[in-house]
Amino acid sequence: MATDMVLPLVQNIALLLALVLVYDVLPLWRNGGRYSLGWQLLSGVLIGGICMVVMLTPWTFSPGVFFDGRSVLLCLAGLFFGGLPTVVACMAVTVFRFYLGGDGEFIGIGVIWSSGLLGIAWRQWRHWNRQSLSHIGYSELIVFALLVHVAMLLWMLLFPATLAVDVISQISLPVLLVLPAVTVLMGKLLSRRLEREIAQQLKLQDDFLFRSQFNVGNYGISISSPERRFLKVNPHFCRMLGYSEDELLHKNWDSLTHPDDIDENMHNFNQMVQGHIDRFEQEKRFVKKNGQVLYTHVTVSCQRSFHQVQLVIAGYIDITAAKEAQQALAVSHAELELVLASSQLGYWVWDLKSDRIISDQLSAEMLGCPLTELNRDKYTWIDAIMDDDRLDTLHAMEQHIAGGSAIYHKEYRIKRADGGVRWIRDVGKVMEREDEQPVKMCGIHQDITREKQREISLKLAASVYENSSEAMSVLNRRGKIINVNPAFCAIMGYREEDIIGRNISVLRSERYSSADFLAIKKEIGQHKRWQGELWLRRHDGNEIITWLTVNTIDSKKGEPQQWVALFSNITEKKHSEQVIWHQANYDQLTGLPNRRMLLEQLYHEIQRAHRRQGKLALLFLDLDLFKEVNDTLGHDMGDLLLIQTAARLRECVRESDFVARLGGDEFTIILTDEINSQGIERVAGKILARIAEPYQLGEETAYISVSIGITVYPDDGDTEDVLLKHADQAMYAAKEQGRNRYHYFTESMQQLAHYRMRLIQDLRTAVENSAFQLSYQPIVEVKTGKVTKAEALIRWNHPQRGFVSPTEFIPVAEDTGLIFAIGNWVFQQVVQQNARWRERFGIEIQISINKSPVQFRDEGARFHEWLKVLQQLPGCGICIEITEGLLLDTNLAVSEKLLAYRDAGVQVSLDDFGTGYSSLAYLKKFDIDYLKIDQSFTKSIDSDASNQVLCEAIVVMAHKLGMKVIAEGVETAEQAAVLQQINCDYAQGYFYSRPVPADDFEHLYLLAEAATADSESP
Repeated sequence: MATDMVLPLVQNIALLLALVLVYDVLPLWRNGGRYSLGWQLLSGVLIGGICMVVMLTPWTFSPGVFFDGRSVLLCLAGLFFGGLPTVVACMAVTVFRFYLGGDGEFIGIGVIWSSGLLGIAWRQWRHWNRQSLSHIGYSELIVFALLVHVAMLLWMLLFPATLAVDVISQISLPVLLVLPAVTVLMGKLLSRRLEREIAQQLKLQDDFLFRSQFNVGNYGISISSPERRFLKVNPHFCRMLGYSEDELLHKNWDSLTHPDDIDENMHNFNQMVQGHIDRFEQEKRFVKKNGQVLYTHVTVSCQRSFHQVQLVIAGYIDITAAKEAQQALAVSHAELELVLASSQLGYWVWDLKSDRIISDQLSAEMLGCPLTELNRDKYTWIDAIMDDDRLDTLHAMEQHIAGGSAIYHKEYRIKRADGGVRWIRDVGKVMEREDEQPVKMCGIHQDITREKQREISLKLAASVYENSSEAMSVLNRRGKIINVNPAFCAIMGYREEDIIGRNISVLRSERYSSADFLAIKKEIGQHKRWQGELWLRRHDGNEIITWLTVNTIDSKKGEPQQWVALFSNITEKKHSEQVIWHQANYDQLTGLPNRRMLLEQLYHEIQRAHRRQGKLALLFLDLDLFKEVNDTLGHDMGDLLLIQTAARLRECVRESDFVARLGGDEFTIILTDEINSQGIERVAGKILARIAEPYQLGEETAYISVSIGITVYPDDGDTEDVLLKHADQAMYAAKEQGRNRYHYFTESMQQLAHYRMRLIQDLRTAVENSAFQLSYQPIVEVKTGKVTKAEALIRWNHPQRGFVSPTEFIPVAEDTGLIFAIGNWVFQQVVQQNARWRERFGIEIQISINKSPVQFRDEGARFHEWLKVLQQLPGCGICIEITEGLLLDTNLAVSEKLLAYRDAGVQVSLDDFGTGYSSLAYLKKFDIDYLKIDQSFTKSIDSDASNQVLCEAIVVMAHKLGMKVIAEGVETAEQAAVLQQINCDYAQGYFYSRPVPADDFEHLYLLAEAATADSESP
């Protein structure tokens, strides 16, 4: 069945070629012609006729159902012939299909119209997209053909189902293979016909244009041979050179070319002839018939045949006027550059059409870059404008270009290539316009950096003048005020209009005479300036002190022309300086000079005494028992006492003498003017008596005394520091002798001070290296003679001095704070020793440790550490020995520590009992365990009945209070016997044993005690 169908389709395809003939013959391409409608109707009739012929050779499926190539013909007609021819053809074919009749009549008509309309629609779609049918491609034709014939097959679905299936199954393959392929081939054939037709039309147009331009055009044209001989020239070229056509045809290029342009012309011409280039352009000069030079712009091309040049065609444009104008412009530019260069102005020209800016060398020097770089890119200059100025500058230029301003003028900063910043004044104007649009703008650059710097300096000077806190005024040579600033008016109280024009003498203070001002004027005349402090009178009559500076402004002839006076009000400053000086040099409480003022005054008095070869005395005073008054009555009362003391000291000396307070309760007095020992002692005695008088402090009465140290210049020292140090040493000597007295400095005090200083240094080293030893002195039970107690005594074996007594270094340790480290070391050693003895010998032994009052008051966290360690020892392994003066200490911490020892089960021994001021109430309050009778009582107990009675009373009292007694310093058997007789509990001294090292103590007492304990055990 498929084979039967192919033959009719091939016959249809042959008939379809008639469509190409119709396309070639009919002038359907004409647009707007008077034959357009008629030709379109005729073409529609012819296409319809061809389609009817095609329908006469169909492939018949069944009576009334047949197939042919009408779909190919009608869809291509719609695509290439347009709407009207296709509709006419479809109408004619529709009538013919009605005539043929049959079962597929209406389906056939549907195929006719769907094919034609799809072609028309596709043509319109390409038209809307402005796509020419001459460039239609295979892929597009394939899609178009498939769409048309798929639509054709869809029409078959209108047959009854059985028939539709039979028809589609038999015709689908031929229809989708043959008819789309025929459609594509026919479509491509028609598109190429259309392409050739368009090309032919363009060629005819080009020929027409060339002929019209050759004869009547406004530029010259010549046709030459490869040998550069003219073959044909147009009339305009003849007019350009002044030759007739016949004259030019007997000449060649070389004879008419300017000699300077022949080489370039020959080079380009040979390049074209040799095939390296097809065309070239250049500016070329010809020599006219009258000898003048003709400037032209030449465009040369050639026509080749078999790679050989046959003809050379050249077009000439006369640019003589432009060249002459350009040369004139170049001269003008050169003249302008000369003028601008002499004026240090750079110029620029902006071609708005090409958007290119041309600048000169001076502009490049302003920017600090090469001229070629500046002219290569217009943004080189724009990018150099500082960011803060760029937007305003561009806005001003845009506003001028838009016609918003008559001239463009802007000042801005640029950053040079080397990093420097310059100020530029940029002025420009639109010079040419075309159709009211700007096309050219010119301008100049001017470096105004120095001008700006001067302007800034002037503004700064004006700002300083107006806003300065210093008063400024300008005077003429006669002293008349010319100008003043606001600070002048504010300080002096004048309004500007009231003071200008008046003489400066209106400000003169009554403190000065005319001679003073004449001296100032004379110095100004000699040195051109004057500076100093000067009192001036304000408008309200009050006077102020100022710091005044007067400078002279000279005229060109060297004569004083004007004076500039600057001054500031330093009245408050002077007052503040006096207050600050007084605060820095005087004691705020007593009003006496302070340490700083003392040292300064002492220095000056030493210098004066040295010049007169005289003497002076320095008294160092320290109040006795001032701390007790301060702690008891309060700091307010203490301050009141110091104020009264200062007043009493002033009463005791002359006005020429100097009284100062160093701080706290320390005062100093400098005695001058022919002093002697009698005068010094008289003043010292007067001070002692006056200070000892009672002080009335509110409702309380207080009594104090004073200790005075005296040193004399130059006997005891020649500098203020040395004298002050020696006076201090003498004062301490007075205190050590019982207070309320005076003491002169002696050389032995200095030696003692040096010894003490070295002792402190050595003691610090000993503490750091733990260079101490402990000795143990047994405490004997008087009745049994047993040794169950010992006192730990520290020993210091100095590498150079040998053994140093504790009575010598312990006070130093207390004064320097080293006592804490020493006491802690003793405590650690004793605890460890006690633990070793208990472990080794298995006996209970108690070791007493002396604790300094200083250590007891200020030991801080060490106290709690001691308690923790003591509580770890079984029984009462450690006994703390304190002095009885500690019981009277009102410090709450002392009481808390003693009670803490008692609560922790640690025994406390009261050392040196009977030598202090202990109270029985305190003994009971703190629950003391042991009283140690001082050796001053025991050393004569066997020979002095009163001592024996006193010791016996102490023992009886202690036993009544539940305490035990230890007698110190027992040296004889008689003393030991008396102690036993009065029932003393324990004794220690050289009679029993000297303090011995730990090893000796073990052998002498602990081994025997341990052996006795072992023998008595069952």
